[in-house]
Order: sequence, then C-alpha cells, then structure tokens
Amino acid sequence: MYSPQILVALFVLLLAVVIPLIALMVRVVELVRWQTQPYSPTRGERPRFAGPLLTLLFSCLAVSDFTDYEPFRTIAEMNPVPLSARAYFTVAMLVLAVLSWAYGGAILDRILGRAKNDKG
Repeated sequence: MYSPQILVALFVLLLAVVIPLIALMVRVVELVRWQTQPYSPTRGERPRFAGPLLTLLFSCLAVSDFTDYEPFRTIAEMNPVPLSARAYFTVAMLVLAVLSWAYGGAILDRILGRAKNDKG
C-alpha cells in the first residue's frame, strides 16, 4: 500500500494532466462554435491555444517518470536528467506548466509582435 504522501502526489500529477486536457477540449469546442458563427462585431476573438497547450506539454513531461504508459515511458527513457535530479525536474516542469497557463497568450503575442493596444 502506498503512503498518503505518495497518493496525494500522484493525484496532483493526475490533475496536472487532466485539467489542461479538459481546457484544451473546451477551447476546441469554442473554436468550432466561433468558426460556425457568421462574422459580426460581437463574435469576439478566435480562441487561443498557447496557454493550455504549453501547460499540457510541461505537465506531460512532469508526469513521464511516474507512469508506465507508452508515450510517457519513451519520454522518460529519453530524458537526459540524471535520476538523482528527477524530483527537481518534475517540480520545475510543474512550475513551467503553471507559468505557461498564466502567461501563454502574452508570450505568444510578444513572439508574434502583436500588442493588445495596437489595433492599427
């Protein structure tokens, strides 16, 4: 039987993957609804995927050492981080997941050279 700390850690890692996956599915549904609406000024902006997609990527990297399913097993085998530092790697990936969730759209805007206030 696992200790309660391990069960809580596994539950947190499960949530770290499931929540971005659900958010990504919601964004896909929003994109389909956005594309099926006729063009009008009230339609709004196209849904963005940068934050949830980056969060899902970093969460999957964090979970790769703790699961035995195929894509994660291959990722864990290719991971260049030594086994003694894998806990730090997991925490760093979860921190990057949270930061990319919060700032994913702003980072994409900066990379593409767009600004929110620049309309013309």
